[in-house]
Order: sequence, then C-alpha cells, then structure tokens
Amino acid sequence: MKIFLSYASEDRETAKAIYLALRDQGHRVFFDRADLPAGDEFHNRIRRAIEGAHLFIFLFSAKAIDARSYTLSELEIAQNSRVKLLPVALDQLDFAAIPASLKAVTIYQTEGNLAASVSAEVCRIAADFRRKRVQQGVVAMAILVALSGGLYYALRSRENLGFTGKDGAPMVLVPAGTFVMGDDQESPRREIYLDAFYMDKFEITLSRFAQFLKAHGSLRPPDDWPERDPSAVADLPVVGVDWHDAEAYCRWAGKRLPTEAEWEKAARGSDERKYPWGNDEPRGDRARFERPYQNPVYRDDVSPVGKYTKGMSPFGVDDLAGNAAEWVNDWYAESFPSAETRNPRGAETGKEKVLRGGGWYDPAARITATKRMHAGPDHRDDATGFRCAADRS
Repeated sequence: MKIFLSYASEDRETAKAIYLALRDQGHRVFFDRADLPAGDEFHNRIRRAIEGAHLFIFLFSAKAIDARSYTLSELEIAQNSRVKLLPVALDQLDFAAIPASLKAVTIYQTEGNLAASVSAEVCRIAADFRRKRVQQGVVAMAILVALSGGLYYALRSRENLGFTGKDGAPMVLVPAGTFVMGDDQESPRREIYLDAFYMDKFEITLSRFAQFLKAHGSLRPPDDWPERDPSAVADLPVVGVDWHDAEAYCRWAGKRLPTEAEWEKAARGSDERKYPWGNDEPRGDRARFERPYQNPVYRDDVSPVGKYTKGMSPFGVDDLAGNAAEWVNDWYAESFPSAETRNPRGAETGKEKVLRGGGWYDPAARITATKRMHAGPDHRDDATGFRCAADRS
C-alpha cells in the first residue's frame, strides 16, 4: 500500500519506528519531509503524496493537534481527498481537544509496542484493501464482458451527440472536480470546484467561422479576413475577432464562451502546472509564441490548429498556450470574492473582458496557464481568437 505518515516534529522518533516497521512489511511510506523545498512546492508535494495514498496515518498527540501544527493541514487534505484514515493515539486523549472531524472516526490505541501494533493494524487494512480490489476487478470484468458488444456503439453515439456542436468542432470532456486557480501573482491561489463541461479541442478556425459568416451575411468579417481564398488557410485559427463576434459564434453553434475558471482548468489540470504541458519552459515544438511581427497574419504568424501536439493540456485540449489569445466570458476584475468557489462566473459587470493563453507574438511569460489579460469587448487584433465550451447535459 501507499501510506502517508503524518506526525508532529516532536514525535519524529516514534514516527520513524513506525515507518521502519511498515517499510519492512513492503509498504511505500511517505515519511521524511526534511529534504522537501520550502514554500509552495513543499505544500504541493505534500498534497500530491496525500492524494495518491491508500492510507493516511495520523499520529495523534497534543503537538499534532496544536492549531499551529502543519499536521492539521495534512489531515484536512486527506479528508477532502477521502483517503482512508487511521488515527493513532500517542498520548492519553482529551476528548474535548480532539478535532471535530476526527470525533466520528475510531482512534487506534494500544498499550503494547506501538510500532508493532500499528504494523499489525495496517496489515489487516491492507488485506481488506486487496480483497476489495479483487472483488471490484471481478465485477468490472463482468461488466466489460456483458457490455463489450454495445460499448463501442454507445461511446460513438455519445461522442456524436455530446462532443460536437452545431459547427461540428470536436470537443473534449473536462471532468467535474476541484483544482487550484491562480498563482499568487496573476491572481490569488484558491481552490475552485467546477461541474463537468466540454471544451473545444481546437481554437475556432477560419473554415468554421466562414460557415458562421455565411449564415449571417450581414455581419462584418474579422480584421485581416482573407477575402480571396479562405479555404486555402482553412485550418488556421480565426483572429481579429472581438468579444461580441466570439460570443455570437458560440451561441450560433449551440455553445457558449468558457468561463475564466473553465479555461484555466482545461489548460492547467489539477496539479498547478505552469503551462498546459507541464512546468518545462516553452519550446518551438510545444507552442506558437515569440514570433516576429509581420503581415499578413495568415501567411507566417498563426499556425494550423493542433500542430503542437506536445503542448496539449492534461485533458487533451490543444493550443491553450500561444497561437491565438482567447476570449472568455468573464468581465475583468482584480478582486475575487472568497465565497465564490463553486462554478465562478466572474464579475456581473465591467468595462473589459478577459483574454487568456497569449498569442503568436507573445513572450513565454504571457502564455502561462495563469496569465490574465484584458481588453474592451470591441477590441480586435491579429493575435486574438477564441474557442467555445458547453455544459455537460
């Protein structure tokens, strides 16, 4: 099993004895935090280790439940992640001092050899864990066998009905759940919950926007529109559109513009990465960025959508860094209500709309997954495009 051992620094020697006993049983135990870097990276690594654990052992002592102890933060992460808890009492317990979240959990106590007793209890938990996994595997195999004949058709039907809009653009499902939005530079770090939604895999192309213009013949084409032969550059992202153009297109396609939170989750995933592909600095095979400015934009500046597959986001969305900056639905605001943590929609009014992702001439610092830009909804330029989102029905 993968085990996270949480303890106060004053209890390190006791924790070490338990760690060695569990290690000898063959378990993978996250124990020594001494070599972890300070700051946000420390917290991020701790969070990832807890979320990836099968069992969270909380060594319960007066120091561990002190309000200033980091162990309480670890306990909160474990409970939010629904990791199985094993609280182990090191001292005599004062019921009034027990955190409310633990009062409903059986706290393990022993008067004998603590390391040996904990090892025995973990052995019992591990056996139960393996038994349940075997049972789940048998059930899953039975379901797969039973559904094998119809599964392919069902998935294709769902793809055809739920993964495309009226414009026929492929969409990617971003599952429900929490993620950390912001980086304390562009905006404060905060945990946000989003319902599942669909996001266009690619930025809206010239060919798709041409269909929209044809259906609404009275609309003014975007700036730099290639009048002579748009079909020759059909797979390039449309740019030179203002926010109103983008919103009207998405509505015509039976979709909508993504919220700023949806855009960032689609680009960043749940591990707080700096760029859609991870934390490595941008390269020419991951994104279209830092290009010299020249015209016409559709000749040497923007590139065909989906070209930079190495820059794909964790959910399979392309070109979220560089190529074309993208309009989102939100009004721009510098402040964020602390209570707005579930499907935030941004400010109700404003003067400027938010742009995300950066464009083909932007430097690396402007194509990060957290970079926020803004402009008036009537603004048009040759590095600004968009993509659409849709609710999961």
